[in-house]
Amino acid sequence: MKMVSRAALGLGLVLGVAAPLALSPAMAAKEEKAKAPQKKWELSKEFRAAYAPADAAVKANAPDALAKVQAVDAVSKGADEKYAAAALRLTLGQVTKDPKHQYDGVIGMITSGSANPADLPRLNYAAGQLAYQAANYPDAKRYLGEAVRLGISDVSASLLLAETNFKTNATPEGLAALEAAIKSEAAAGRKAPVEWYGRGASMAYRAKMVSDTAKWTRMQVAAYPTAENWRSALVVYRDGSKLDNQAMIDLFRLMHDTKALSGERDFFEYASLATLSALPGEAKSVIEEGFASGAVTKSSRAVSERLTDANAKIPADRASVVADEKRAASSPDGRLAANTGSAYLAYGENAKAIALFKLAQQKGGADADTVNTRLGIALARSGDKDGARAAFKAVTGAQRKDIADFWLLWLDQQA
Repeated sequence: MKMVSRAALGLGLVLGVAAPLALSPAMAAKEEKAKAPQKKWELSKEFRAAYAPADAAVKANAPDALAKVQAVDAVSKGADEKYAAAALRLTLGQVTKDPKHQYDGVIGMITSGSANPADLPRLNYAAGQLAYQAANYPDAKRYLGEAVRLGISDVSASLLLAETNFKTNATPEGLAALEAAIKSEAAAGRKAPVEWYGRGASMAYRAKMVSDTAKWTRMQVAAYPTAENWRSALVVYRDGSKLDNQAMIDLFRLMHDTKALSGERDFFEYASLATLSALPGEAKSVIEEGFASGAVTKSSRAVSERLTDANAKIPADRASVVADEKRAASSPDGRLAANTGSAYLAYGENAKAIALFKLAQQKGGADADTVNTRLGIALARSGDKDGARAAFKAVTGAQRKDIADFWLLWLDQQA
């Protein structure tokens, strides 16, 4: 989805820039009598003599208008004359709907050296628009970038700059321009449309920029924290990342807590992953919740088989977890404590999980990012937001940090 419509690209021309209106002697005299200070154009008699008929021909869209504009170009010498000639060519382009004349006119106004500095942001924006429409993306980048640098107030310039960069596969630059547009809206007291965030996430995903995909999907749910947007954000991140099973199950846990699980496939994949990770209690609870919500039908053979398998494994697994809990204290390192804590987390016994994860931290030897992620989940589910926040912030590994940051965002959204 593009963020800039063709209507927004139409010049119209809403430039509102200064133009050399007083080109005839009578008009010049009238201008001099005006009370408001006006720019005094330095235009020779030769130039005025060529300009007046050309101006009339352009306004009338006469057949010889172009020839007369070219005659004005031929006698243009100083900065003011070159600006006036370029403005006339721009007008010709507008009257004839010729984008090439429009572009040449705007560029001539910019390069003449006579443009009012206050007009340069919009002139550069207009040049960038016309270059973009002509698929001249190098020039579009140049002029749109200059318009933004000069502080143009129209946020569409940043949006079009973003699209120009996306067109040329300069995704990081496009994302930077898009983020600048969002920040500009926020500074003006407005909320950027949800589509802008979706565009950023989509382009980061296409470019296989995993961390940026996570960043943009988090930005989207931060601004629009609906269950639907949470699902979209987490699915986009999941599908664009090469998560191992242990990281994936923690992402599924967040999908569960944000109510982003939707449809039989989600519940089946989550339960299957739990089964594969030797967490039959979690597989059972996920499937039963799917049944209760109506997202999964009890007639589903695949899901029912998963439930039957989980129920068969739970008694032995429960006994093993209890035994491992007793052994964890005397174990030489924290790996058994971490694994047992994960099992209790899967059964929803958060207090026991928290104690075991903390024991694993004390003993060392277990993957610190996994332990901190799951400690954060257990603390969050037990209502200890401050403790959970500290645990999630302690996660540093690239893959795990993205997941922890998603959990932090969800935690911050809870009342």
